[in-house]
Amino acid sequence: MKKALLFTLFLGCFLYTRQLVAQVSIAPTTVFIDQNGIGSLFITNPGDTPQEISVSFVFGYPGNDETGELTMVYGDSLMEKQFGMGDRLRAFPRTFILAPQQQQTVRLQVRPDRSLPNATYFTRVKVTSNAQTPDVEQTNTEGVSTQVNFKFDQVIAAFQKVGEVSTGLEFGEVKVEEKEGKLRVIPEFKVTGNSPYLGSVTATLKDSAGKVLAEQQQTVALYFSGKRAVEMTIPENIRNDVHLVELTYETRRSDIPSGDLVQAPTVSKSVILSIR
Repeated sequence: MKKALLFTLFLGCFLYTRQLVAQVSIAPTTVFIDQNGIGSLFITNPGDTPQEISVSFVFGYPGNDETGELTMVYGDSLMEKQFGMGDRLRAFPRTFILAPQQQQTVRLQVRPDRSLPNATYFTRVKVTSNAQTPDVEQTNTEGVSTQVNFKFDQVIAAFQKVGEVSTGLEFGEVKVEEKEGKLRVIPEFKVTGNSPYLGSVTATLKDSAGKVLAEQQQTVALYFSGKRAVEMTIPENIRNDVHLVELTYETRRSDIPSGDLVQAPTVSKSVILSIR
């Protein structure tokens, strides 16, 4: 009995690993609806099992907690009413079977609404996939069968720019935490304009003579206001000194064409600290 149970658990874990490898891929990772209200999503099945696919929408956006850690915010009805696409957004097809080694184009279409104020509207596109055939099927002597099936949700952002749009950043207090060889710079920020701030931030650590000791870049998606930590590794054998950490934000990302991003002037924020 124990051997049979262990075999079943092993088989389940093996199939689970196979499904992780065989799940569908999505491109692009961020969808921008054009001026005609149309966007495209390409879903590919790289595995050897047909996949049942469904496309749905849920309003959400990246936020943060009090420590500056990234969190996802869902259920914000106030912001959804102001910036969500609601039932104006449709997917064609919404459900389908995707054969192995095949790709399906999904069209996203937004119904026009001339009463909308100028702004960038957004939502999340959720692509759910699961194998068409059961992952596990076992029948014992009594004729009882067991089936295990895994579903995977992949969620990406979708945006639509309506009219004149703008974005920018304003900063408040900046806190710095040093722990276990890491430096966490936590600025308070506020997004200006009528669009999220999508871009990148470069953290640069300099000594008192202005020499660059370390530099690190990461993408950012800032929507309203809050705190968002930027973390970098402190170089080894750094001497006790007064240092400067500079955060430089720009509306540029390697994964999104510049023409899709709402552009804003580069902005920097610095803080002086002493590393022990």
